[in-house]
Amino acid sequence: MTVATATTTSQVILAAGTVVRAPRYIDGKNAGLRKAVVLGLFNENDPKGGYRVYFYTLGPAGFDPRTVGFAFLGEVAAIGAIEDMSERTVIKLCKGLGEFPGSAAVRYRAGRWAYWLRKARLAR
Repeated sequence: MTVATATTTSQVILAAGTVVRAPRYIDGKNAGLRKAVVLGLFNENDPKGGYRVYFYTLGPAGFDPRTVGFAFLGEVAAIGAIEDMSERTVIKLCKGLGEFPGSAAVRYRAGRWAYWLRKARLAR
């Protein structure tokens, strides 16, 4: 009697707002690992296609200064979430994202967390 077994691989898809360490590419060359926030999947229909990431330590979100980039699944290492950041960092993150297309989920999550941090600070 032969028993067929199926193996399944579960892939963890990082949620928008996850803080990661990802390589930053400039003109096709790796410029080193930087902290970034996941904005979402690069292609919503292909979860294996990679992530759009925002390198929030480099300034306002944009393609011209290359603060928003692309990272493949195997290149990113999750190191936390927005909820691990300080109030000041979260506010700078919200301001840096501004009205950047595709960042609404992260702006909402960061804005909500900044609100709760401010509320806790003022309640002391």
